[in-house]
Amino acid sequence: MNHAHLAVLTGLALAAAANPQQQATTLARASERAAVIVVATVTSVTEPVPGFKRVAWQTDSRLRGTIGNTFALLEPAGACCGRSLFALSAGERRLLFLERRSTGLHPFGGGRGVLEPTLELREHVAALLSASTQQTRATLLARHLDHSNQRIALDAAHALAEYRGVQLAAADKQRVVTALERAVARGHTTAAALLDVTLETRDPALLDRALALYLAESHKDRARLLRSGLSRTDPARVTARLPVSLKRDPAVELRAAELLRALPAAQGAPALANLLGSTSCPKVKLCAVEGLLAAGHSAGSLKNRVPSSILELAKRRTRAARFRSIRPTPSTPAAR
Repeated sequence: MNHAHLAVLTGLALAAAANPQQQATTLARASERAAVIVVATVTSVTEPVPGFKRVAWQTDSRLRGTIGNTFALLEPAGACCGRSLFALSAGERRLLFLERRSTGLHPFGGGRGVLEPTLELREHVAALLSASTQQTRATLLARHLDHSNQRIALDAAHALAEYRGVQLAAADKQRVVTALERAVARGHTTAAALLDVTLETRDPALLDRALALYLAESHKDRARLLRSGLSRTDPARVTARLPVSLKRDPAVELRAAELLRALPAAQGAPALANLLGSTSCPKVKLCAVEGLLAAGHSAGSLKNRVPSSILELAKRRTRAARFRSIRPTPSTPAAR
């Protein structure tokens, strides 16, 4: 093995140590940042030295950047998070997103930069490359939320959340909230990103649909995800619009109380007090009283509003929650 080859391998090892795992990235991000995007076919797979795999490629078509008709990629051998070449064999064809490092070309985003080059995927990437502004990219992503290719649709949902401040057309806003409802119903991981996009629009009608979706969600994990997202948006908007979707149903009222408890006390506490006065459900009353006590209301101010049994239970639960939040300092072990 010559010194130049050894230097490349040493550089790869150092790069792997500095960056143990690249964060998964969207196609939109890869299309923006990859130096080279190409469709290529594997011509050979070898191990020039133990522990490293070299994959040689024949260029089929170039989508971005300058690259020769043939090139090679080198990475540590074996399956590992962040590696993308270990399972390839001669004759396989891939869509490659590549970045340039001091040691040469490497897949951008690990395995997410080495993809099956289906016609739909190549068309989607070509459209992303043609979209030259944040606005045109966001519009494209919104219109691909219901793409027949699930890989593209899910990726578009994750990518769209990165385009903060971009204004979507009314029809595209509807696509976003419809995709959110579909993602929640199916338990997709895109629900959180789509909720953020929905709330980012600051459209009262879309906020109403997000609140209605949350209030109707009986699955605890999905309700928790929606509540977390709603609690991060403008609390004044949430408390103003919540009554639009609120129903005289104990389960719905309880979810409303849990959301109001998650809001800052300045906005959540007054709304909790209103809910306390209108509900007849003991569980909702208990949740509201706990929230009010946690927000600084005195037990005396609440004693005429709820049965004493509910107030006492709320006081005990609130005290217990406060004790659980205190982290004891480990004591110094006694000398032997």
